[in-house]
Amino acid sequence: MKISRRTFNAALAGQALMAGILGRGSQAMALPAGTLTVAQGFDPVSLWPNFSTTQEQINVGSAIVESLFWVDPKTNKTEPVLAESFALEDPKTVKIVLRKGVKYTNGEAFNADAVVNTFKIFTDVKTTPAYGRYSAPIDRAEKVDDYTVKLYLKHPYPALHLILSQIYIVPPKYWAEAGGAEGFGKKPIGTGPYVLTEWIRDNRIVMDANPNYWGKVPEGIKKLVWRPVPDDTARTNGLLAGEYDIATNIPISAAAQIKAQKGLRVVSVPSYRIFTIGLSNLPEHPGPLHDKRVRQALNYAIDKQAILDSLLQGQGRLLSGQILRKEQIGFDPAVKDYPYDPAKAKALLAEAGFPNGLTITFKFPTGRYAQDREVAEAVAGMLAEVGVKAEMVSLEAGEFLRQLSARELAPMGFVGLAPADDPDPQWAQYRSDWRYSYLANPEIDKLIDAGAQEVDPVKRAEIYKKAAQIMHDEASVLFLYQAVDLYGVTDRVKDFLPRGDQRWTLYGMSMA
Repeated sequence: MKISRRTFNAALAGQALMAGILGRGSQAMALPAGTLTVAQGFDPVSLWPNFSTTQEQINVGSAIVESLFWVDPKTNKTEPVLAESFALEDPKTVKIVLRKGVKYTNGEAFNADAVVNTFKIFTDVKTTPAYGRYSAPIDRAEKVDDYTVKLYLKHPYPALHLILSQIYIVPPKYWAEAGGAEGFGKKPIGTGPYVLTEWIRDNRIVMDANPNYWGKVPEGIKKLVWRPVPDDTARTNGLLAGEYDIATNIPISAAAQIKAQKGLRVVSVPSYRIFTIGLSNLPEHPGPLHDKRVRQALNYAIDKQAILDSLLQGQGRLLSGQILRKEQIGFDPAVKDYPYDPAKAKALLAEAGFPNGLTITFKFPTGRYAQDREVAEAVAGMLAEVGVKAEMVSLEAGEFLRQLSARELAPMGFVGLAPADDPDPQWAQYRSDWRYSYLANPEIDKLIDAGAQEVDPVKRAEIYKKAAQIMHDEASVLFLYQAVDLYGVTDRVKDFLPRGDQRWTLYGMSMA
């Protein structure tokens, strides 16, 4: 088979990455006893878990500030944390029973007052804009007694358990003393198994075990150290050199080397994260992408299978022209992906008035996702072959997230979204008024709202299938692939299992 320039370049990028890793050697130093060291892509902006939906920030903050419930990947069930149980009294009324005898590390009591106050914060879109879609079904929360809360919904919501697992309960007095979200995010106080000891920005976050924790502090983990390491190769090299116990977002090209080293393993998780390229048709971003034919042309221009085979070594799956995963309600097997067809892409561009091609700004992150730069470069190379010149703009992870939330990744941006495991959080990201959305389509908006209120799974599936067909036909995004998440882990770490949304906690973990 003839290998095209784009496929060769993609494979070369992977080979160069591996060469860098192999060049470091395999002599590992001893990690300190009792200290779990985690390397991830960037330093959190805030240690308040509800500051954003970014997994790296939530994972760090949730070691201190706990939620009511946790959807455990080991059981795939909603397990109690600060709450003991919840039950529907009617389709719009939820009774939540709280755990007794829990205190925050500043001495404040965890009780219904703390929960009701946190629900007020959570539903205030000015304070918690990242969770606006999760809080949308909530009307109000009321205290019944010190350890019972009633939650009233605006409408029935089929993924109620996901809402309850997203809310991290803060101490009301300290929240006020800290000045709200900004102050609390710098020095959080929680009920969790660890307390903040030190935070040196862009260097390390250090936590010590909470001696008065209500539950069981993970066995053998007396101290946590979180290190921001934006570069994939550097994270992998550090793991191989014995600097880290866990390294997140390991590139697939490094997996074999990690597996070959004694004392290391690779944890592979089918990801909830789906990768697309946003093609903005928002009114504030006028340009060629407002023409459906141009958006369709870009989809035809990309050899997605080549990216999957060359850069990702076949790990993952193509999106089938829709944003839901095959396991989710509403996935439609009748919807098919745009095939790779450069001639069709050129014809559509000419029909849209661009016979000689066009130039377009293409923004992408470096260090946010595994092999993000390499994938973006491969896409740009393929676009060039049909006459589309992509002006590449590389963004470090923090600036990328800021621009994503501010809807500045325009007109074209490489994005991987990994919401909680339900169609509503996934679809809601494409509602016209949502801060991550670069899509303006009133018909899809109506279907998103209908799906969020439909509790009958058969009817709900039909709603999402209609939305998927519209999104496919309009080529609202450039559909790419669903990823596989890889973590490099030392053998002394036991029972480490992240979810598909890259969320993980220390509950049930231990270290030798």
